[in-house]
Amino acid sequence: MLRKVLFGVLTVLLALGLVGCGGNKGGDAGKKEEKAPEVVVEGTADKAVLAYAQLYAYGDPDEDAVKAAGMTESDIESVQEQVITPLIEAFKQYPLNNDSVAAMTTQYIGKLKMAMDIKATVKTEDKEHPVVELKATTINEEGVGKVVETNTDLVALGTAYGELQAQGLTEEQLKESPEFQQFALESIDKFINEFPLNPESTLEVTCEAVQGADGKMYWAPQNPEAVAKFVTGQK
Repeated sequence: MLRKVLFGVLTVLLALGLVGCGGNKGGDAGKKEEKAPEVVVEGTADKAVLAYAQLYAYGDPDEDAVKAAGMTESDIESVQEQVITPLIEAFKQYPLNNDSVAAMTTQYIGKLKMAMDIKATVKTEDKEHPVVELKATTINEEGVGKVVETNTDLVALGTAYGELQAQGLTEEQLKESPEFQQFALESIDKFINEFPLNPESTLEVTCEAVQGADGKMYWAPQNPEAVAKFVTGQK
């Protein structure tokens, strides 16, 4: 289910661009070469990488991490749309009303946050390219596919849905039924609880300074796509 999430979401952050700086070489012999002013980078590399990882994983990065990465609300919303939309579409395979979809999405993201336990620490301090060690526990996609086929709660939900349709109940009627909505939410929740996880793994993320919308410099992964694939369990 999560395989669809990340492709196409990197353009916002890649669009921040790269900013390089070099020394101002003197023109006349005998003149001392002037040093370029040192670039001041806001925040810390570990917090910035954490923001990218959390955003790609479930669309809801920590507030302090967002500030360290210099992300704007627009940046976050653009990626959130790509991350969360497939999740909502998956839930809408069943006749869930808007409130149920919102509740299930919030619940799922909360569980994903706890299960993944994304952590970032600076491994190598460097003025130009610090390296951050990123750790996370990801969902085993192959295992999820098997759970989909065997999960008794999901099977029971599908069976009940089919029987109610056979009795003449429409999707709109089921969306208005508190009993069915509760049963559907509980069934999907139990299904999610059975998602198998991969062992915690580690990715070394080399960072570089990029310019934010406010004109200040912030740390960002040199290879955002690698971070995206890592947190979604893609090889």
